[in-house]
Amino acid sequence: MTYSQLDLPLGGRLYVAELPFGIAPSLSNYRSLTQQLLDEIAPRETSWRLTHLPTGAPHLDAPDLDYSISLSHSGSYVGLVLCEGQHGIGVDLQIASDKLPRIAPRFMSPAELAHYHQLLAAEEPQAAREWLYTVWGLKEAAYKAYPPKVQRHLATNYIVSPPDASLSASRSSDKGSDSITRYSICADEGDDRPTLLTGYLLRSITTAPYHLTYVLYAGGAVLPAE
Repeated sequence: MTYSQLDLPLGGRLYVAELPFGIAPSLSNYRSLTQQLLDEIAPRETSWRLTHLPTGAPHLDAPDLDYSISLSHSGSYVGLVLCEGQHGIGVDLQIASDKLPRIAPRFMSPAELAHYHQLLAAEEPQAAREWLYTVWGLKEAAYKAYPPKVQRHLATNYIVSPPDASLSASRSSDKGSDSITRYSICADEGDDRPTLLTGYLLRSITTAPYHLTYVLYAGGAVLPAE
């Protein structure tokens, strides 16, 4: 099978595979493609099996190995992230969607929405579109990496700050050099001690057929320096 891969900041690896031509997107086809991808990337003479926890979260059954896994699918694509050790990780893959601009007030905080409108007013439609998809993707990924203890609202459970240009970087992939932008995400559960998560824009809907975001919560674990 054909797939792409990308080494992630702070460790871990991302894989993206596409359904074969003529195979319709469905949950069963996504799961089948995911298992095929795991069979392809598993070490020789080992067997990796995808299972699910009672919460519905994916779990990798890999003998003698300790990996965290996160999955996402949209359109004909499946995204899979593997990270050694038990960490909170989340990936979100999103193809172009007409609904995101319409539902922006439902998932964007007032500050995020104001930044979106500022970009539109400044006649920067590409930047506005990227911000829209990035906020959506980072919040979806954050929910997987750090599920909220108190269910409030997607617009306020996670708050995304505009990126700092100094935190942009490049990572090598099998398709060359990918530009990666780092974001800070505040997981606010209504108390006075919000949790800070680290998010990354890996591929943008403005230049790729899908928007790809990744969130990491180490939970106090020591990870290698970026």
